[in-house]
Amino acid sequence: RERIREINPHAQLVILGMFNPVDDWNTTVNFDGEEMLVDIGGIAGTGTGQPTGILTQTVPTGQTITLADTTNHKPTYAELCAAEAALPVEYENTAKWLMTKKQFMAFVGMVDDNGQPIARVDYGIENGAVRRLLGREVIVHPYATEMGSDIAGIYDFRDYVLNTIFDLGIQRKQDWDTEDYLTKAVMSVDGKPVSAASLVVMQ
Repeated sequence: RERIREINPHAQLVILGMFNPVDDWNTTVNFDGEEMLVDIGGIAGTGTGQPTGILTQTVPTGQTITLADTTNHKPTYAELCAAEAALPVEYENTAKWLMTKKQFMAFVGMVDDNGQPIARVDYGIENGAVRRLLGREVIVHPYATEMGSDIAGIYDFRDYVLNTIFDLGIQRKQDWDTEDYLTKAVMSVDGKPVSAASLVVMQ
């Protein structure tokens, strides 16, 4: 048997197939945005020693939705619709929601004016759950603190460019006690949004 262990949890990164994207969840990002792993750098990175984060970009005029509930920061159905309306139509088929899983689950119990749920989860067997909000796919992550005042956002991940060098160093050895194979890989990563035109935030 073979098992790959993560040696340094703070060094877990993702490779982006820049010119020839393939569908390997563990090591690549599909350019169409179908498979995307978001880390701290990709969300709120400063660009110094880490990628530049999506939420550090200047949000286009009219694409910041300020919630009326400034205490609990709980959006209404009308405010979610306003966020969708703020997304430029050219990104309609490619942009995705970005939020924590906890925030998404708060949306699951919301209904529209007809009493229909606005958030749905397709519990697929092959690739796991697919989350949708108002019909748009949702990318969930654990970085609530890094989101700052933003509770959720919409972004076209095709506008994020991630450059990587994966072969800086790869070492492999066997743990004689468990017979597991241990793999250590060192990768250099840099990236930034090349456009913020699709960015919509709720705060």
